Amino acid sequence: MAYNTTPVAAAATLLLLLIAAAAVAPASASTVTAYSRRGCTGKKITWRCGACYSFTGYKAGYFFDYSQGQIGRFYIGARCRGLYFPIFFDIRVCSPHIFNSIRIVC
Repeated sequence: MAYNTTPVAAAATLLLLLIAAAAVAPASASTVTAYSRRGCTGKKITWRCGACYSFTGYKAGYFFDYSQGQIGRFYIGARCRGLYFPIFFDIRVCSPHIFNSIRIVC
């Protein structure tokens, strides 16, 4: 027996699947951990995808974990504006760097 679906039912089903996928995605996203002192020491903070983060106070090193496949956009400018470098691999830099903000694209 074939099932008849209306466009509204199909759209509602698709919407529920997208909401479920969005709820799961951030838990397995790429991350960046930034450090306050040279040698990847001192205070650290870890960021996930979806927002723009400032390196203020954490410009002494970083580790970008690309293992989940989300690209990191490392910006020279503040507030994720202007020129950026797309990073699509794991990278650890344990010395001061030129970046001021980052966004991990979900």
